[in-house]
Amino acid sequence: MTRSIPISLAAYNDAMVEAIAGAVRPWVRTGDEVDLVSGNHDNPLSLANLGRWCERLVPQLPTGTLFAAHTSGLDNAATLADQAPAAVRSILLDYEPNFDPAFTWEFPPTLAHLDQFSARCRGRGRRAIAYPTGRAIQEGPLQHFGWDYAEIAGHVDDVYPQTQHWASLGAASWASALSKLRAQHSRRGIDPRSLVVQLTIGDGGNAILADPAVNRFREARDLGIRRLFVWWSPPFLDELSRFLTRLDQ
Repeated sequence: MTRSIPISLAAYNDAMVEAIAGAVRPWVRTGDEVDLVSGNHDNPLSLANLGRWCERLVPQLPTGTLFAAHTSGLDNAATLADQAPAAVRSILLDYEPNFDPAFTWEFPPTLAHLDQFSARCRGRGRRAIAYPTGRAIQEGPLQHFGWDYAEIAGHVDDVYPQTQHWASLGAASWASALSKLRAQHSRRGIDPRSLVVQLTIGDGGNAILADPAVNRFREARDLGIRRLFVWWSPPFLDELSRFLTRLDQ
């Protein structure tokens, strides 16, 4: 069976880039995206790394593979918008506590921050993708801040909510998180099938191994998601490969 939903694969070091160019290459399809991470959290931004990674991957992957650069903070985002390789179509802004220097749980300033981000990207012909924390989806103490991920979508070109935590807690938690996101979209007249969701492949924390990840993917797919964002790390390449293999079954 051919996978019908495109995926975005994160890569934040040379080993991950080499894996995508090699071992993972058979599962990359036209319309999939590689998300190249530099300068997120407290890590320095490296345009040189982004350049090397694009030079390595663009010739190896199918025509029509998309490329994004992923970072934290408006200064880094502006630098990427100005200077990232031409292959980079989109900029992801990692917006979560201890990552974006201007992060706040207050929702109106969050939207204003994303407006600035969008303006800087669009002014240089790049798409602005918000990559916000998913804690506010259903973490009790954060509900009074009134985060609405569908409203975020109106301030950027796309939204990749960090839903991986809710997947790691099992099927009921995952279903509840997806239900809330779908309801937010429906209330604003946005097709809930426009959702992008994230899974993290690994063991521990917010990550899950390949078999439960396939179950969470299929549950989301059956609700009509548009794209799956996949975070992973080099020690779990075998689990990632198993996961991608099963998406085609």
